[in-house]
Amino acid sequence: MRGSRRRGRALTLPSILVDSRRLRLTLFTAAYVSQGVPIGLLTVALPAWLAEHGLSLAQIAWYQGIVGLPWGFKLIGGPLMDRFAFLAMGRRRPWILGAQAGLTLALLSLVAVSDPLLQLNAVVALAFLVNACAALQDVAVDGMAIDVLPEDERGRANAFMAFGQVAGFSVFASICGILLHHSGLPAAAAVCALTVGGVFALILFTRERSGERVLPWSRGVAAARTVPIATRFADVFGGLGRVLFMPMSLVWLSTELIVRLRDGVGVAVFPVAATQALGYSAEAYSNFSGVMGVGVAVAGLAVGPLVDRFGAKALYMVGIGGSALAAALFAATPSLWSSTTYVVTLATASALFGQALFVAFIAGAMTLCWSRVAASQFAIYMSLSNLFRSIGSWLFSKVAMRFDVSEQFWLMAAVLAAACVVLWFFSEAHHTERLRGLDGPVLGEPA
Repeated sequence: MRGSRRRGRALTLPSILVDSRRLRLTLFTAAYVSQGVPIGLLTVALPAWLAEHGLSLAQIAWYQGIVGLPWGFKLIGGPLMDRFAFLAMGRRRPWILGAQAGLTLALLSLVAVSDPLLQLNAVVALAFLVNACAALQDVAVDGMAIDVLPEDERGRANAFMAFGQVAGFSVFASICGILLHHSGLPAAAAVCALTVGGVFALILFTRERSGERVLPWSRGVAAARTVPIATRFADVFGGLGRVLFMPMSLVWLSTELIVRLRDGVGVAVFPVAATQALGYSAEAYSNFSGVMGVGVAVAGLAVGPLVDRFGAKALYMVGIGGSALAAALFAATPSLWSSTTYVVTLATASALFGQALFVAFIAGAMTLCWSRVAASQFAIYMSLSNLFRSIGSWLFSKVAMRFDVSEQFWLMAAVLAAACVVLWFFSEAHHTERLRGLDGPVLGEPA
């Protein structure tokens, strides 16, 4: 009887995030997988299916433009989450539960679309809703990660999160492509909804801290906190103004914006160089990119512990410097471009360095965040990062015809070298000390 009671206690749910590293890594990875699921369906598989069935390039571009808009509205979610909280259920968990439930139901609503070609407007509207829920979940998950992850665990956690998203959209792009071909959109949407619903169940039976409620009507109380909550939007935006313009925040963000300008050039150069200069087919390029993406995401899991051990700046510098070196080496060796082994080796090395800089940037950005406005601050970092990639592509489009392939890669190497110079001036210790100076009374209250 005594043994039965012990076993019963061992299986008791929910579990507590702040008490279990394994649970933290599992939940954050699963949450990012669920973000990847709609990307695989709506951004990869469904547009390809629509194009195969006769939609024009202009129609596909219109579809992608509308469906992707919610990811640019993440700035709206951050201040709401920093201002409003039901602390009895946790600082971020209620937001995640609501967004995850919305994501599940929105995907499930696509089951009603039997003919995407004839019901394209409905598909676009529902896909917009799906991505709105996914973007809201992303902001809430990032805010929770900043709240509950110890600083020496952020690198590892971000490696798992990056892996989760890549694995999610890679796997579900393939699954949904098969289901769309054989069974149609309802079957693909149902499988996606079932998957993200499973992640909802995991979050439902997890608490941030001991003593908190599982559901609004459950028993429980808000956990004691050392960091107070801003009580007005003026407090949130005032706090953002104070922390975003700290010197080290500006250095880190400036470095990332320069890197993303390079990314904007790269997303235009890479496929064109592969198909037109190197002679690979579009199918071969796409297949290689997909397989390499999953492989690099798995390899990227090793980057996390290195970030935790050596610091985000060191790994960020390695990622940027390695990417610059790979671009310069390719630019300097056109005589070797005919060797598939050489090209694949450089492409893989560049992707690995890219994964390292991605994981390191996320981990460093989390460290820069002030807990009182963490969701808003991190959402701003990520939104500006995405914006500058688009700006990089737009700027490059104005001058692209002036560069041959070698010069395009020299340009990318030079931009990355400039990012290294800016990053050299970053000091995490300096920023941490400034943050400690901010952690006084609640914003808006007298000292």
